Amino acid sequence: MKKNILIGGAAILLFLFVIFTTNQQRSSSKEKEISEPVQQAVVEQPVTSPIPVSSILNASATLADSIDFTLTDLDGNEVNLQDLRGKNVYLNFWATWCKWCKKELPDINKVTGLYKDKDLVVLAVSVGENQKLVSSFIQEHGYEVTTLVDPDKKVAEEYGVTALPVSIFIDKNGKIAHRKLGTMYEEELKTVIDELLLRS
Repeated sequence: MKKNILIGGAAILLFLFVIFTTNQQRSSSKEKEISEPVQQAVVEQPVTSPIPVSSILNASATLADSIDFTLTDLDGNEVNLQDLRGKNVYLNFWATWCKWCKKELPDINKVTGLYKDKDLVVLAVSVGENQKLVSSFIQEHGYEVTTLVDPDKKVAEEYGVTALPVSIFIDKNGKIAHRKLGTMYEEELKTVIDELLLRS
């Protein structure tokens, strides 16, 4: 009799333990399912709030000189940075395989259209890729931004680009006013460009 009671009690305890363990696993799983999308959303979220100008452009009187280069566009024409002196220039280093570059390219293309009549030249510099591949990608997406190819990565290396994307803003005097590693969306781009135009 006592033996049966002990066996029954052990069975009940085992049953309760199994239920408790299962509930803990489900709870942990739900917490994981909730937390992962939140983290992803934070990474993906575009910049929409105004950014203090003082935190964007280099306010120092001594700005680094831009490095002159000559690269070819998708039509085979040579583009020389020195020839653009007197205009503000936005350089964007990117590649077709770079997912973060792909996220910002639509915004860069839009900004190119918004400022086409302003004193700004936008140049998208493809790093380490051939003209045919880049041309196909640009045509497929209907982008109108002037695109240059840097197949041997020489210009990217001269500008210290070791990861993509990188945005560099150059003023009319050929000085680097702002540099950023990472994705830039429309509102942040407009904030930087507007201040660049005001200062020039």
